[in-house]
Amino acid sequence: MNWNRRDWMLFVSITLLAALLRFYKLGEVPPGFQFDEAFNAIDAEQIWHGNRPLFLPANGGREAFYSYFQALLGTFLGFKVYTLRLASALAGIGAVAATYWLLRTILQRHARTIALFTSLTVAVSFWHLHFSHYGIRVILMPLILPLLFGCYWLALHAQMLRTRRWALLASGLLTGLTVWTHPSGRFVPFILLAYTGWLLWRYPERRRLTLTSPLGTLLITGFIAFLLFLPLGIEFYRHPDFFFGHASEVSIFAERVSGDAPGWALLRNVGRVLDMFNLHGDEEWAHNLAGRPVFDPLLSLPFLIGVGLWLGRLWRRREDDPDTDALALLAFWTAVMLLPSVLSEAAPNYSRTLPALPAAFIPVGLGLTWIVERWRQWHSARNAPFLPAWSGAALAGLCLAVSGVWSGYDFFVRFPQRPESYYAFDADKLDALAALEGLAEQGYAVYLQPLWGIHATFTFLRDNTRVKSLDTAQTLVLPPVGQGAVYAFPGEKLAQAAQLAELWPDTQAEELRDAHAQRLLALVKVDADHLRGWPVAFQPTQRIEARFDDGPTLLAMQTQPNSPEIVLFWRAEQSTFRNLTTFLHLIDRDGRRVAQIDKLPGNGSYQTPAWSPGERVIERYHLENVDPCAGGETVDVVVGWYELAANGQRRPRLGSDGDTAVAGQMSLPFKAYPPETIALPNPVNLSLATGLQLVGYAVQNSEVKAGASFTLDLYWLADAARVEQSVTVQLLVGAETVALGNGVMAPNGTWPSGELICRRLHLTLPTSLTAGNYLLRVATGNSSTNFATIVVHAD
Repeated sequence: MNWNRRDWMLFVSITLLAALLRFYKLGEVPPGFQFDEAFNAIDAEQIWHGNRPLFLPANGGREAFYSYFQALLGTFLGFKVYTLRLASALAGIGAVAATYWLLRTILQRHARTIALFTSLTVAVSFWHLHFSHYGIRVILMPLILPLLFGCYWLALHAQMLRTRRWALLASGLLTGLTVWTHPSGRFVPFILLAYTGWLLWRYPERRRLTLTSPLGTLLITGFIAFLLFLPLGIEFYRHPDFFFGHASEVSIFAERVSGDAPGWALLRNVGRVLDMFNLHGDEEWAHNLAGRPVFDPLLSLPFLIGVGLWLGRLWRRREDDPDTDALALLAFWTAVMLLPSVLSEAAPNYSRTLPALPAAFIPVGLGLTWIVERWRQWHSARNAPFLPAWSGAALAGLCLAVSGVWSGYDFFVRFPQRPESYYAFDADKLDALAALEGLAEQGYAVYLQPLWGIHATFTFLRDNTRVKSLDTAQTLVLPPVGQGAVYAFPGEKLAQAAQLAELWPDTQAEELRDAHAQRLLALVKVDADHLRGWPVAFQPTQRIEARFDDGPTLLAMQTQPNSPEIVLFWRAEQSTFRNLTTFLHLIDRDGRRVAQIDKLPGNGSYQTPAWSPGERVIERYHLENVDPCAGGETVDVVVGWYELAANGQRRPRLGSDGDTAVAGQMSLPFKAYPPETIALPNPVNLSLATGLQLVGYAVQNSEVKAGASFTLDLYWLADAARVEQSVTVQLLVGAETVALGNGVMAPNGTWPSGELICRRLHLTLPTSLTAGNYLLRVATGNSSTNFATIVVHAD
């Protein structure tokens, strides 16, 4: 290949056109920042902060090279929408330039014209233009693959040995790089194998294994690629789900996708992928103006002509055709890189087929070149002076110009105006974020329900704002005294917002609508005066001020009779980097822990590094896994903080010894349990009254002294509710019975029929007892039964 001034002028001009189209409205169209882009952006920030992953398992699993590229740009330009999409724009510009270089390198007949028309088609294509504005990793493949196959061609066909060696090294490195870039990179070896097989079939004299033969070139390329792939391959070996996970989920051979008819699904997908070029394209709004085919009607005719020429030349393989092998390489490239969509759900998928571009665009270059040449031949034969010889080229250029305007209008005007694009690219979330940031600028503390706070787009963009996210179903945050607050919910949660507004007088939920008049947010604005004290529904029942070293201060506790919920009131004294977990221990009168709760604030939605100095946090804790016999017990609620990342180290109290504080006392509610969920310590089957059975018991301190106290747990089962049933525990002393205590089965509780309930009694022995063994008896009404023995020791 010898380039002259004309080649360089065309190359620079096409590259500048591609740059103009790809930089134009780069941060605005598509209208938002889609969650796939956000996942890449979050990973790029993590890389910039020092995390160096070989593979990114989130969001179905993603290769890391693109995020490293974004991290490099973010280092110099910051992490924002424009900068992160700049990675795609630069790759798109490079792909257009690489297309011209590739075709000018591997073709001989009409090489300049075909390269010009094909690269121009890529430059103005809606398909490529869209993905050049879309910050996801697949856009690197149309840049890498032309360079790869151009180098592989030179390694096989270049005249100079030095050129072949450098091209061989580059082709190996680029082949290895594809696997770090996109799942379709795993298909690249099949293209190289197919082309090598083609050459061995066409040229039997080149079947000898040498360093410069097709087979030798393939082996060396594969060896270099394998060395580059090896670290990622080891990662795939350690985590097979990284390699197979997403692919197996979307494969047409997965039952979820094709049921029991994968063959039919395969044929259907082949038809849909072929149709996408001229008839009906990708329906996914994140990939396309839904249904728009790759080529508009102006370019569909040259494309079809070019396909016919392409296939015809490959079929005939004429000796005087110097481009047969190059066209074969491009055909293998196209066919193999369309397979990811053929073999997966939702075909045609423009994202999965993008690596087939620009090889798939060569028919347009062939077709337009054929039109120009036929026009020139006709003009020469007819000698038509009224039509200049260059009118055929002008017609082809006009088709490309009109197609470019058509694509530009569809992409820059129609596409961003469609409501489907607005929501597909999370533009509604960006509008919500802008509205909330405006409220923060007015002085409000802004708290967002995490239904969007956990969304990748919102998570990434919120990092640069003052909007905080938390789960208000578990946690309520009040700003520092003297500041108002806005509690924001997604629009469909208006009822939940209205319920929160009821906590403060004269406060109502407001609606905020998006650009398409749909509910965007439900807002609860609370002025500073209303937030000076605790809301009426959250009034402490017991107050305390217990400060912890580099941890929030405990201010109070609220409990309700017969409720399994505890509410604690906290205040942040200072900012902290410690991610702390609250622990609650419920300690009964015997010093036993009858329940424990460990919880990150907001169930992890509002962890302590997010707390601002002066903020007050109301946190709900629900009792679970409570000692089944502790119902009705009065217990101490012991509270503290620990840091899981520091091996569970507790934060010490300030101004007091120890690392816990007693928030107050509460009476545990009674609870009935299905019999199969309770392990009975001493199973028995003793009937007392109709439908009432003692099924188990436990005697704590069964060997005691006269006058001492002991604890007795009784497990009861009834076939009907006996909440108010009274039970007496008696001690048999000779022929007499001594009542040790009595009580109602489940005072203020519920006892569904067929469920088990445990009653814990604290009893005291008579002081007059002599040493010996005594029977315990339980009685209700006129029924009684002995069930255990207690041993009394002498003083």
